[in-house]
Amino acid sequence: MLADALYAYLHFAAILTLASVLGAEALLLRAQPGPKTLLALARTDLLYGLSAAIVIATGTARVFLGAKSAIFYGSNPVFWLKLTLVLVIGLISIAPTRTILRWKKALAGNASFIPSQPELDSTRRLVFTELHLLALVPVPAVLMARGIWT
Repeated sequence: MLADALYAYLHFAAILTLASVLGAEALLLRAQPGPKTLLALARTDLLYGLSAAIVIATGTARVFLGAKSAIFYGSNPVFWLKLTLVLVIGLISIAPTRTILRWKKALAGNASFIPSQPELDSTRRLVFTELHLLALVPVPAVLMARGIWT
């Protein structure tokens, strides 16, 4: 039981970290673009990826090592809804990450590089879409915890 509580805590802490880092990324995409902002954005996106990996690892631990069996999760349609939301967020995050890495590379070759406004706007829209979808992930989690639609 203590192990299950630890997995839950680590999972929640990783989710809060992911949400915070994604929010910081959104704010940086609203800031005045410049070398310092772009480098901070690249570091923030790296932290986002690391926190996402920890969310997945701790979530997997909860499914396979936690108090409820993998069968409980696997047969639960609400769990699959939650996983689908997470997958969609992950797929959306690919484009901003690739763009940010490209900006970082361009900055390394040209210290005065600034991305175009349309590119900044489209990247910011994708990050905000991720944030909005992330806000929905607790809905199936709460339903599942209370045995609704399971």
